[in-house]
Amino acid sequence: KIIGGCFRLVFFVILPIVTIAVAAFVGYLASTEYPWGTLFYLVGKYTVPGSKNTPAVPLDVAVSPRPAKEMFVDLPSGHKMPMMGLGLCCRPSAYDYVSVRNSVLWFLLQGGRLLDGAQLYLNHDAIGEGIKDAITRGIPRKEIFVTTKIAPGKDFGYEGTKAWVAKMLKELQLDYVDLVLIHFPRNHMGMLSEATEFKGMGLGCVSARECRADTWKALSEARDQGLIKELGVSNFRQVHMEAIQALDLAPIAVHQLQFHPWVPDWFKEITEYNRKHNIKMTGYFSLGGSLNKAKAETVETLEAIAGHHNRSKAQVMLRWSMQKGVSVIPGSGNPKHMKENLGTYDFELSADEVARIDALAADPIIDVPEFMVPKD
Repeated sequence: KIIGGCFRLVFFVILPIVTIAVAAFVGYLASTEYPWGTLFYLVGKYTVPGSKNTPAVPLDVAVSPRPAKEMFVDLPSGHKMPMMGLGLCCRPSAYDYVSVRNSVLWFLLQGGRLLDGAQLYLNHDAIGEGIKDAITRGIPRKEIFVTTKIAPGKDFGYEGTKAWVAKMLKELQLDYVDLVLIHFPRNHMGMLSEATEFKGMGLGCVSARECRADTWKALSEARDQGLIKELGVSNFRQVHMEAIQALDLAPIAVHQLQFHPWVPDWFKEITEYNRKHNIKMTGYFSLGGSLNKAKAETVETLEAIAGHHNRSKAQVMLRWSMQKGVSVIPGSGNPKHMKENLGTYDFELSADEVARIDALAADPIIDVPEFMVPKD
């Protein structure tokens, strides 16, 4: 009787309720302008630890000089991209309008100059206001390197992308942006058929490959018009980049992807492709996941190197990426942490220390899910 009662409870009460709840949630996401962006928002705002409040910037805070040892990567058009930026995603303070605006202003006033946003982060308006605040306080627009991303979906395709460029610039209140990336190669992380992924969406293209090509064409034209300075991709495989390069339009200047010692071998093949084709890299998830999951040897190695330089483990990991030629975009709404991140310019790891961090790959503390980087 007990087993039968439990069976009826699970299959005739709990399971139907869960099914209805999931269906309702999926239906809600589908009804929003950017379903993946809404999911980013909900996860970042309500499940990621951290304060959602970034303090206001007092009027008497002066503009700090740019870091004396600031590092850059050279891009195809001759532009230089700072190697230390501010990521504007995936934490509570990235989804609060006032906090985003304050975060942008704090970072720029403290000497930072690279901002990393995206349409899916749903905070273009706040980023634009923060930039405007910084310009009012004396920071030249030409010094600020603004990155954003177009997501596969309703904005894809030739006409959709042209409309998106105008919309994006209006939201950011800018005449141009420095870098636009295609955020993902696929709309549904590769879960639907590549050949018909955009069927019925009225984009003028049907397959993922065709829509990426049409999008790149429109972005290339915007680059020729001076609305965008550089183009790039994010979370792409080699096959996706080869198709873009075969179009013989604007070059792929930057590839944004996970970068840390623990990426799997198949991921390292992507980074090698980037280096071979002079595609610069920006790394996210630079700490490779929570170090609480790491073996004692990994923690001890990082603590020893950090102690030698009187720095934090996070600063050591960021510096490792930078010395690998990869720019970094740690996210923070805390002005103190922003200043610490910018302090990563001020020290250098020895070749031996870089090698010791390279060797930490033997302690995989995070898996890179393949659905995040679809194969086709």
